[in-house]
Amino acid sequence: MIKVTPNFTAALTTAEQPKALNKNAEEPSFEKKQKKEYNDPLMKWPVRGLAFTNDIGAAIMDIAPKAGTALWYPAMMYFGADIYDKYRNDKEEYDPNARRGFKQAIFQALASVIFPIATVHAGQKTASILARKSDTKLSLQTQEESTKFLVDFMSRRKLGDYQNDTQKFKEEFSNALDNYIDTTTRKHQNTNIIKRWFDLIFGGRHPEEMGKEGNDRRKIIHDYTSKKIDNLFEIRKELLEKDSVKPKNLTEKLFKEYKTLAEKYSKDPEFKLEAKTLAIKDILTKVETNDIFKTKMKKTIGGFVALGLLIKPIDLFVEHIIMEKYVDPGLDFISTNTKNQIQNFKQRNIKA
Repeated sequence: MIKVTPNFTAALTTAEQPKALNKNAEEPSFEKKQKKEYNDPLMKWPVRGLAFTNDIGAAIMDIAPKAGTALWYPAMMYFGADIYDKYRNDKEEYDPNARRGFKQAIFQALASVIFPIATVHAGQKTASILARKSDTKLSLQTQEESTKFLVDFMSRRKLGDYQNDTQKFKEEFSNALDNYIDTTTRKHQNTNIIKRWFDLIFGGRHPEEMGKEGNDRRKIIHDYTSKKIDNLFEIRKELLEKDSVKPKNLTEKLFKEYKTLAEKYSKDPEFKLEAKTLAIKDILTKVETNDIFKTKMKKTIGGFVALGLLIKPIDLFVEHIIMEKYVDPGLDFISTNTKNQIQNFKQRNIKA
């Protein structure tokens, strides 16, 4: 009589046991858990965004130089941490490797510095050029350069000498402006093509544009600055005649600032005799510097728009095109070449 064993597996013959075990292994409860794909925390947003603080800094450098410089610091710390992490670890395993660290340094240089900064400047240049469709018919950069030159010219002259002869001021300014345009044009013509291309992409300023389009462009610049001069002398005249009333072309904020300056100068023994005229000159300068700031702000917005639209595509382009198709094969070639040279060197020395 055969004894019935309650343990089913134990009752099986030796030949039958593997078959039963394999059947059990096919059940879902026996499936092995697949290893999850490694997600690099330093490459995930928003942490990845730290790599672009330097690009934001580049975008605002014109309007806030100190803040623009400061924004490079978190980016530099991020670059250092990321490159060291890739050198030190192979995903989740400790495995220092110089090639891996160097590869990440290339990636960060391209994806976080070179391409984004070029994009910011391209956006600024685009915004600048589009301004030619405005009433001024001048690019933002040309407006900025012209206004800066006017402020500098005005700072070296006593405006009181021209109050009754604005045309004389315009003639002197016009001659000086022509000389400036000629100088910037010559500099542009004598610059080699590589530097021109570099300045176009990475340069924050391109004053050569002021004269590069011929006499028509020059006339537009003269008309633009002439209107500015008329406006400045009109404000000056109104303040001299009755400084208790705000001139129509002066903002309330600047009018209050004028009163504060006039009072300050009047209390200073060195300047009290010319307190009014000095305060007026400072405010006229402020009118133009505010105009420069507005122009820079428009360019800055253009840079931000370009960066916002292209920052993710840049990341993907560098990672999947440049790194995979060019950098990786290049590093493999260099690595193989180096190993072969070392082996040949050892063989030569052994034979010797």
